Amino acid sequence: MKKISNKDNPMNETKQNKSLQIDNIVTIADKDDFFANASKKHFTLAIIGIVKNADKNKFSKIRSEFNTLYIYNQNIQILDLGNIAFNEKKIKKLIAEINEKKLHTVFLCANDEISSTVLQIQQDKNSSTALILSDIRSENKHISKITDGKNEISIIGYQNYFSDKILINKLNGNNCTTIRLSEYRSEPHTIEPILRESNFMAIDLSAVRSSDGGTKQSPNGLYAEELCSIANCAGLSNKLSRINIVCESDENILTSKLAAQTVWHFADGLSNRIIETPQKNKFKKFIVDMGNLSSNLTFYKSSITNRWWMEISNGKKTKISACTFNDYQEACSKNIPVRWINEIQKMG
Repeated sequence: MKKISNKDNPMNETKQNKSLQIDNIVTIADKDDFFANASKKHFTLAIIGIVKNADKNKFSKIRSEFNTLYIYNQNIQILDLGNIAFNEKKIKKLIAEINEKKLHTVFLCANDEISSTVLQIQQDKNSSTALILSDIRSENKHISKITDGKNEISIIGYQNYFSDKILINKLNGNNCTTIRLSEYRSEPHTIEPILRESNFMAIDLSAVRSSDGGTKQSPNGLYAEELCSIANCAGLSNKLSRINIVCESDENILTSKLAAQTVWHFADGLSNRIIETPQKNKFKKFIVDMGNLSSNLTFYKSSITNRWWMEISNGKKTKISACTFNDYQEACSKNIPVRWINEIQKMG
């Protein structure tokens, strides 16, 4: 068991990089030698703040709260790289560096415009993004900038009374999955395959109810424990490498604690991550006879993690997609799983 402290922080080894301790914020991200001080150590996770006007004090409370938490895996190494001023050219260069170093990263974003820009820069035609949002409205920058049908987008935890029904229907018909807060709460396990297939995730703390540290003054929303569970699941994912945490204001001590604990749970998930695919690991194969409803459906279960995958084929191409045990049970009951139908539609 290890507590993060200035003494334990690997970035405190020399006087030169003493300023990089977790509870001290400097804007080294603006410098050309952004990763120069990282030496040759292997880091589990990098934390980077992206703010307007290179505000050195932004997110300092989140970092201070994170510094009080215990790390149970001795191999977890956290690299805090301070804050960077919001500039698309610099962010593109920064992300290129991160990709080269293969760093898992948490971006602390001052608003949804910054977060959506970071996601836009990272996305390619094969990427998949999960969004934790309280509302689906055209005014939300995540919605307006990245839900263009070119990438797979999943929106989790939205609340109907904050959301535009016409826009929801449009998104659902355009390669996007939307899951209401009540739907997530009744079946929280259904988002695990979504996060397992996602490359990036953005968490807007306004999706959490205000009494749990959320940034929107609303009595309803995700519970803090639910958000931390989602972050941990993202850390366990096969592919997910970047999380944006949108925190417009961290003045509330509960908000700072919530953000810090969300980062902790993502890092904890990373420390326990097992990369596996049905082609490369020990899997059990199950072929379900669908009778007259369809051709047989094929499922795979990991002997290591007990996670499930299913084979999706439209006759022209075939892919293996993450699923749940419930999907397998649906098929055994001669019902075609909704997830299978959705994946077929995405394949065109």
